[in-house]
Amino acid sequence: MSRDQAREVLKAATTQARVLHPRELEPGPLIGMGPDTRLNPRPGLRRWVCNNLLSPINREIITELHHDGTVVMAANLSFIREGGAQLPGEDSVLRISKRLVTSCCYDLIATAQEHQRKLRLDSTLQLTALIICPGKPRAMAPLTSTWGDGAETEPLYARRPHRIQPAHTVLSPAAADDEGRSSADELCTDLMSQFGV
Repeated sequence: MSRDQAREVLKAATTQARVLHPRELEPGPLIGMGPDTRLNPRPGLRRWVCNNLLSPINREIITELHHDGTVVMAANLSFIREGGAQLPGEDSVLRISKRLVTSCCYDLIATAQEHQRKLRLDSTLQLTALIICPGKPRAMAPLTSTWGDGAETEPLYARRPHRIQPAHTVLSPAAADDEGRSSADELCTDLMSQFGV
């Protein structure tokens, strides 16, 4: 793909993510990178790469569009920057927002769909989503909202796992919006159910 084609994929994916999940309450990786970063992919080894790793204020995000159809998307869910100290009074629990995980899953599906369409791929894609702690494992706590758009808090019944198993789903080459939505929901549900929510 050319740089212009990679831009088209990312622009279409941003629109498609809103179609798949119109009530997005938390900006996902596609919006979080900002339009300047998203629409200015840099060359990599047989891939186009967008990242805002040098931005001092935004959540760290990287998106890669590989020439073979692979899509890689990573986002810092904690907003604690690498090497950064925790805020005073913070415990060692890493809090994970369900809204952000949902937005990331929808952005991944939308990007994979648009990349698949641009390359005219005719095989089913296997998609994997994972939440990891950099460095040593530590407890992770889910943040959810009872009413959907209210403040997120940790449910009393939630588990605090130190490791999350990968979630997998598939996406057919001619996936319609309903199938994309179903795949994104499956990834999110499989990740968040490990917290007991």
